[in-house]
Amino acid sequence: MDIFVEQLVRKPSDGKTTALKILIAAGMVIITALCVMLMLIGFAFGIIVAAGALYGGFYLMTGLDTEYEYIVTNGEMDIDKIIAKRKRKRLITAKASSFERFGKYSNAPQIGSDVTIVKADGISREESETYFADFTHPSMGNVRLIFSPEEKVVDGLKPFLPRLVKAEFDRNNRQ
Repeated sequence: MDIFVEQLVRKPSDGKTTALKILIAAGMVIITALCVMLMLIGFAFGIIVAAGALYGGFYLMTGLDTEYEYIVTNGEMDIDKIIAKRKRKRLITAKASSFERFGKYSNAPQIGSDVTIVKADGISREESETYFADFTHPSMGNVRLIFSPEEKVVDGLKPFLPRLVKAEFDRNNRQ
């Protein structure tokens, strides 16, 4: 039986993202106002610069919107970062069978400084929780993946987890 599960998770806006959007909007307004004043003086290229400033500001502001897509296919998890619904970048591909630890992030043990952290979490719904997976990646070395899967994604990974990892996961997540 083949297993295929996908989920789209929107990254929530933090204070830094909001501040950048405000600065970009302020820059758009200032540049457009200067271009309008140039048009009043008689410089015709002001309208072209104003249109370019508005388009550039819109492009930059929407470029701050990020989503993550989790795709689980027969125990292999692909995580893509989608920027402004116009650009897609593969963050990582991991096999559930290579997970050394897996569970809720609140139960995650401390890690050393030699571990690469791949953060692909966001809010998909209010009751979602953050999970982690520790594994060795062929090109990235030791990795801790932090993500926010729905229950269907977790259920798609569980059959492919190593026996000891699955037993520890089940023991830590009993209700």
